[in-house]
Amino acid sequence: MKLHQKGYLLLTLNQSSSLWDYELIKSTLSEYGESGAYRAKTISIALDELSAAGLINRIEEKLDNIDGKMKLHFRYKLSDFGVSRMVDTGLLMTW
Repeated sequence: MKLHQKGYLLLTLNQSSSLWDYELIKSTLSEYGESGAYRAKTISIALDELSAAGLINRIEEKLDNIDGKMKLHFRYKLSDFGVSRMVDTGLLMTW
């Protein structure tokens, strides 16, 4: 049984200093064997929810032109509160 996607996103951010949303989406889609715009959007929504809850922080943004459409991207970093909650829920062990 795989870890839920929000847990996966938190663990992935814990292993890096920061990551762009498209890097997190690509990694998550690959990990769960998913594809398509709908699945990518659900991961983007999960990132929004984690950010709104204060578990991750948006630390940078950029606007990209992809196929003639402007797309806003965010760079995320795990917050101290996110680390604390991961420890509380058993997602992260401290020694």
